[in-house]
Amino acid sequence: MAWYKCAAAAATVVMFGCSSGGRTDESGSSTMVDLTTTMPATTGATATSEPATSTTASSETPTTTGEPDPSTTDTCVDGQENCACLPLEACTGVLVCLEGLCVAEGGTTEATGSSSTGGEDSTTGPVMAVCGDGDKAPGELCFKPAGPLGMGAGPVAVAVTDLNNDGHLDVVSVNNTSNNLTVRTGKGDGSFNALSALAAGMAPYAIATPDINNDTVPDLVAANYGSATLSIYLNNGAGMMISQPAIGAGLNPRWLATANVNNDEHDDVFVANFGNATLGVYVGDGIGYPNPTTVASGTNPTWVTLADVNGDGKLDLASANYGASTVGVSLGNGLGNFGPATVSPVGAQGYSLVLADLTGDAKPDAIVTVPAGNAIYLMQGNGLGGFGGAIPYPCGTDPIGLLVNDMDNDGKLDVVVVNRGANMVSVLRGDGVGGVGLPESFMVGMMPQVVEAGDFNEDGVLDLVTANNGDSTVSVLLSDP
Repeated sequence: MAWYKCAAAAATVVMFGCSSGGRTDESGSSTMVDLTTTMPATTGATATSEPATSTTASSETPTTTGEPDPSTTDTCVDGQENCACLPLEACTGVLVCLEGLCVAEGGTTEATGSSSTGGEDSTTGPVMAVCGDGDKAPGELCFKPAGPLGMGAGPVAVAVTDLNNDGHLDVVSVNNTSNNLTVRTGKGDGSFNALSALAAGMAPYAIATPDINNDTVPDLVAANYGSATLSIYLNNGAGMMISQPAIGAGLNPRWLATANVNNDEHDDVFVANFGNATLGVYVGDGIGYPNPTTVASGTNPTWVTLADVNGDGKLDLASANYGASTVGVSLGNGLGNFGPATVSPVGAQGYSLVLADLTGDAKPDAIVTVPAGNAIYLMQGNGLGGFGGAIPYPCGTDPIGLLVNDMDNDGKLDVVVVNRGANMVSVLRGDGVGGVGLPESFMVGMMPQVVEAGDFNEDGVLDLVTANNGDSTVSVLLSDP
């Protein structure tokens, strides 16, 4: 049974539930990105459809009522069953217009398209977006109340992966205060098993899940902010993580990214070293990371990510440089080497960074959270490694962590941020041409830092999880289509 109906919403706080509101572009422009994401569930064809049509005749067209004239009994009257539709694709009573004919409701044709109230069924017309009814209507954004999981003291980051190879997603938390990682394996129904812990270095701050030894199961790497090291854990294939000797990093490693930059089938690791303005490059050899190098970045890099920003088929390295208020890009040569950084000004201190194509021009754009401005800044990519002027979009109080995904199943990428100062996670729906709408916010735990996505209850709709530093939990927001 549906527990309440979605309604159009913008800039609203949703304590629990859903929103099926339309999209708005507050800037009136289309200068933003078509972001690609590392999560498989976020990709897919863009939904297209004709606008939902009225099911009532216009005031200019009389509606046929009463008994038919006996002399015209065999004549098909427009608007009646199995007869031609009235203007504006209207029909009488509860009939619906399908391919020019009025037919009874109750067809089973697959729903297609998108609208602010759901998709459109080619037999029954518009599909109302109703949370909790089990139907995944396009445009529907529905979550159950956030469920807290105890994970350890001071979580600052979280990863989502299948560690024990059982087909269910697991959650790994990075606990800055208790100096450890904690793992809860998923059951596939949105619940999780008992906690297990892994000792880390001092003040760990970030987590990555590369396949270090090329055995097709994810391993773990943690960046230890306080001890300037990386903790390495190899997976035995069944989820048992075996600690390896730590390796050195730059000063205050703050964030991690993984990718295969030299096409050798081994995952490589990249580190934002906040304290000495460098990005660490750890090219894997299938056993470990024997010869790390660094690339100069701007001052105080807080985030690192990779994308092919100049269209040459080779991954490039990018960072959000908090102290310099810039986004830096170092072009890759496809062999694991990167050139000097070129910088694009953000105009404010940006914290987290995603590169993706929101505008649909096949050029990655930059999305940056600006905590002091309570906004995300969208910067259109020029296809050469640089980005245009930053356009701010309000996204709620104190935005920190960031991801991009199609959260409402309409084929358009959306932006998700965690609002550390408001104990919320906010979704800004993308319009498909470079803009985003106003934030639609959902309550989570105290002082959330990072948000990740995954289908924990395996209903085919993305869920969210946040690392909450203030109450030492992670919050799991399960979808409720």
